[in-house]
Order: sequence, then structure tokens, then C-alpha cells
Amino acid sequence: MMKKLTRYLGSLLIITLAFVGLAKPAAAADTHAFKAQNGTVQVPNHPKRVVAGLYLGQVMSLGVNVVGSTKLEMQNPYLSQRKVASIKDVGTPMNAETVMKLKPDLIITSTDSDTKKMEKIAPTVEIPYTKTQQLYPSLNYFAKLLNRKSQATAFKKSFQKASNKQAARLKKAGISTKKTIGIYEMQSGKLYAYGTGFSRGGQALTVGLNFSLPKSLKKVDSGAGFKEISVESLPKYQADYMFVTTSSSKGQKDPDLVAMKKNPVWKSLKAVKAKHIISLPFNKMYYYDPLATRGQLKLVTDALIKAGK
Repeated sequence: MMKKLTRYLGSLLIITLAFVGLAKPAAAADTHAFKAQNGTVQVPNHPKRVVAGLYLGQVMSLGVNVVGSTKLEMQNPYLSQRKVASIKDVGTPMNAETVMKLKPDLIITSTDSDTKKMEKIAPTVEIPYTKTQQLYPSLNYFAKLLNRKSQATAFKKSFQKASNKQAARLKKAGISTKKTIGIYEMQSGKLYAYGTGFSRGGQALTVGLNFSLPKSLKKVDSGAGFKEISVESLPKYQADYMFVTTSSSKGQKDPDLVAMKKNPVWKSLKAVKAKHIISLPFNKMYYYDPLATRGQLKLVTDALIKAGK
């Protein structure tokens, strides 16, 4: 009797050890290591409930389900409103209680303070803005995080197709992409010049449509990416086509913008004389994720064709 019991317990132990041995590799296979701002994090291979923070468009462009983001990102006009309707606002900064109720399996943050709170809830990766400024590197970065390389490849093809379509329209209209473009914005009375990596249509115009910046703005682009300038210095930073936005809720009636356009220096610019000043809505130029960049291709092409040669 004792021998049978011993053999039974021995067999049970072997089966248990075998099960444990199989379970560990299976668990490990469900995650992969990702190097983020907050260190190397084990993240799920196929996340199903992501709190995306500021990176809603980046995650949605790869077809991953998002359960939480911020109000500002949810106002992105280039996102599917049907999908956005089911996403919860987690606040800025992120509210731990709100996030916890969403039961996320992956959280993406952009600040150290949010990261410290979110790490207690689910695997959390902190991503600095600098990782998301350029279209293709950003797609590759998020594809690695979310294990969505094939989806990233598909999006690149879709973007290229959309780019080719709009480029053909420009060519037909006689608008040469050898002309330079400049991006400017009025913010609370201060004028800024931008490079290509600070949203505002920069990636659509350069990566998508193959326009380039004048030398003075290339220096801005390779530096901080933006620069406060004076109206008097605009001749140094002017371009053949100048895209001008304002963060004011008054839009083109922004008093500071109106005052700038009355300035003799502004009136002397080549783009002003050629009627190549392009003013577009702030909310349609502000976003810079892949979906927004693809959507901006038609927006800026329409505006360029309207402005003429």
C-alpha cells in the first residue's frame, strides 16, 4: 500500500513539475521586453486594453484597442469618432482611480509623475515626445512596442498612396514641390517659426509631399525644432509658401495676428505679395500622429491649390 502511495505521489510530483515547467515559458512568450524612458519593461505581445495618454493617434493608427486617453487627444478630428466615443478621459495628469477602473493591460505615459502612479496599476512605458516627432521612426517605435510591424507596414503603404495622389494634384495644378514652405504660429502675442517635427502639418508637407524648408528654417528644424521670432525678423525666415496658424480661440480674428498683418514688414514678404499665405484651422494642424499626418495631406494640398502657383 505504501509503495503504491509513494509511486502515486511521485507521479503527481513529476506531472506538477512538468506543468510548472511548461507554464513559465508560455507566460514569458506572452510578453516582450521594451526599452522605454523608465527602463526596460515587460509588455504584453498583444495588448487589448491600452491607456494611451497623449499617444492616442499613434496607437489607433496600428489598430490597437484604446480604453483611455486625454480629452485633448480625443478631440483629434482625424480619428474615428465611433471608436473615440468608447474611450474614457483619464485626465491630465492621469487620474489613477479612473485608469484602474478601465483595467488596462498596458499604459503609455509621457511624464515621470504619471509613470510613477501608473506603474502600480499595469505595465507602463514612458515615451518622450522626441520619439514621436518624425512619421516613420514613430510608426516603427510604436510597432515595436505594440508588436504590430505588419500593421505599420500597411499604414506606410496607405500613407504613400495618399501622398502620391495629392502630389499628382499639385503637379496638375502647376505647383512645384521645389518651392519652400514655412510654418509659423501666433501664441499669446508671440510669433514662432517651426521645423518639420512639431506637428502643424510639417510631416505631411515634407515627408508626404516632398516640400523643403528654406535654410534659415532648416537650422530651426535641426535645433530645438521651434523658435520665437519677431515680426521684424520674418524676412530672414520667409518661404515661398507660408503656413500660418494661431492658438487663439478667435482664429484669424486674433488681435495679435491682425496686428502682424498690418505691419509693413509683413506686407513686404514675397509670399504676401504672391498671395501664398495659407491660414488653416489650428485644430486641424495641431495634431501630428500618423492618422492626422495622412489626413493633413489633402488639407494642405487643397490650400496650396487654392493659393495658386
